[in-house]
Amino acid sequence: MNEPKVVGIGQIVVSRAPEQICCLGLGSCVAVFLYDPEAKIGGVLHILLPKAPPHCQAQDKYADTGIIKLLQLVLARGARKERLVAKLVGGAQMFQNLNISICDIGADNCHQAKKILRDMGIRTIAEDIEGKRGRSATFHLDSGKVAITTAFSGEHTI
Repeated sequence: MNEPKVVGIGQIVVSRAPEQICCLGLGSCVAVFLYDPEAKIGGVLHILLPKAPPHCQAQDKYADTGIIKLLQLVLARGARKERLVAKLVGGAQMFQNLNISICDIGADNCHQAKKILRDMGIRTIAEDIEGKRGRSATFHLDSGKVAITTAFSGEHTI
């Protein structure tokens, strides 16, 4: 089997089994995994921020525009919308110990991703989100499982 395809911040990767796709070092960023279990086609969006500014050209970085593009790309590869399921990973509060008042970008990314998926009629079947630790995630397109590794906590699968 080939090495997993790595999805960088603000990128989308779509593939099919037996490929694997991974997101490394998810802090406040959120990885949105879409999967058609029958066709074994899926894709990942690595979200940086919840909402794109008006007239933004780099739409892949944002939950509100990037998830729509991810859906289009997965459908173009042969997935069927009625079979799609989603999983979410990431969205940690990485700066909780700083003595400054900042918003929780990780939680905002999670809430926006869930809203967009819900509005599109795509069911979220698993998530490992928020908290205080970063994560890395590998999406196995043969099974639809996502293996998650966190510092000091080992690995688990959703």
